[in-house]
Amino acid sequence: MFDDVIHLPRARFRMRIEDPSFHVAWRGGGRFLFSGEVEADPTNELEVETPSGDIEVPLAVRSKPEHAVQLLERSLPRDVTMTSQQKLDGVEVQLTEAVLPAAQLPRVRVFSTDLVQRIAQLDENKFELRGAVGADCSVTMLVDSKRVTLAVPGGCSAATTATRLGASMPKGYRALVDGATVTVWKDADFYEMVA
Repeated sequence: MFDDVIHLPRARFRMRIEDPSFHVAWRGGGRFLFSGEVEADPTNELEVETPSGDIEVPLAVRSKPEHAVQLLERSLPRDVTMTSQQKLDGVEVQLTEAVLPAAQLPRVRVFSTDLVQRIAQLDENKFELRGAVGADCSVTMLVDSKRVTLAVPGGCSAATTATRLGASMPKGYRALVDGATVTVWKDADFYEMVA
């Protein structure tokens, strides 16, 4: 138990440059201090490791910390944000992983031409069917701006109708069916492929 190796997580961000006249000092977490000036070697690159991948930022001869900050900001992946602040001994850069906001819940509305089966809206993305279908009918489900219409034969139970609606979600949405209750979510896999 006490002999087990405990792996500590490494720093989320790393930076380095080969030019000895341009200094990159790590100040803990995602903070770095740039100071100095790039000398005459035209192959200088600021190497940056981020959680989403590595990037190389080419620095021109005579580049100062302010120039490096501008070039770094343009080169960062979209899931990394950066702030910079002038200090007495150089420019301090703070890198942070951006947290993408959670997707807004879809708005679901369900309409039926059947006069017997009832539909209860439990939440913006959740509804429940109550009772069996009395006669052949059409059930229309609006998910945000997308429409799905199903023909439902008479006598179908609420759970059967809910299962059929859950299986007929528009592209980009998925449903969780629990008996006669249907909860609709945006499909994260679809949005990751699009992004």
